[in-house]
Amino acid sequence: MRAVVVEGRQSWKVTETPDPKPEDSEVVIAVKACGVCGTDLHIFDGDFPANFPLIPGHEFAGEVVEVGKSVKSVKVGDFVAVHPNVPCGLCDFCKEGNEHLCENLRAYGVHTHGGFAQFAAVKETNVHKADGLTPTQAAWAEPLSCCLHGLNKVSVKSGERALVLGCGPIGLLFVQLLLIHGASEVIAVDISEHRLEMAKKFGASVVLSPEELDRNSSEVAPQGFPLVVEASGSTKAVELGLKLVRPGGRFLQFGVCPVEAIVNFSPFRIYRREIAIVGSFSLGNEMPQAIALLCSGRVQVEPLTTHRFGLEGFGEALKLMRSGESLKVQIVP
Repeated sequence: MRAVVVEGRQSWKVTETPDPKPEDSEVVIAVKACGVCGTDLHIFDGDFPANFPLIPGHEFAGEVVEVGKSVKSVKVGDFVAVHPNVPCGLCDFCKEGNEHLCENLRAYGVHTHGGFAQFAAVKETNVHKADGLTPTQAAWAEPLSCCLHGLNKVSVKSGERALVLGCGPIGLLFVQLLLIHGASEVIAVDISEHRLEMAKKFGASVVLSPEELDRNSSEVAPQGFPLVVEASGSTKAVELGLKLVRPGGRFLQFGVCPVEAIVNFSPFRIYRREIAIVGSFSLGNEMPQAIALLCSGRVQVEPLTTHRFGLEGFGEALKLMRSGESLKVQIVP
């Protein structure tokens, strides 16, 4: 089969590799679409721990073309989305039901071969039937699940106002999900006018640049916001967002800041206002919920998928990610 292989830091090629063969508990998928994530860019740059040589790609979906002899829940011909995490099942976190925090966590496309290939072998337990979805939609099941995981941790309350910082693909998913979950109003913030226009189309009632929000925060939210979602990974956005949480409110840190990044905030303010700061990493068991939302049509992902390339377009996909000129880029092997 043909696949994108990252050989080391900033070194990749499209090459012929052996077709995967399923172990007893695995299925082989003909990949129909795989989203390019910021993690893929970090892996390519050597800023994220990965095992090289590696076929990256962890946001993928496709058709089952071969099954191991002990597989029972899916059959050849089924269309599935892939949950990329492979926990050990033995550590304390796994036994507590927090498999995504597994001490020995591995993931397809990060530690073992993923979806930027014609075929991929994955465990039966990692596939979810996605009948009725297009490949474009099904490849969004993983990032949508991550967003749902975050929102499930902060419990959106009906009728409350919410602030979303960052209107990339993830931020625009949050705009939609917050409204679905009952927020009365979503205020969206980004430095890109195009992305702010997209946020408006998805239901944001107010769109602002960070400077506009900072300058007019007393008018936009005199008491602050009950819920702030940071989806940009910018330390400046984190600091701005923490200032704008109302007393008793919640702050969701979803955006991925650099590992060594430091932000300034007032512990007294957090204490006095009883602000809850919540982190959200990866996904848990939200994929069935994500697939159901995609099937319902209530979450729109086609407008967020701005570019599609074959395997040879991997380099161009990374360039678009760096430039910020795209939203979601997908590889279609």
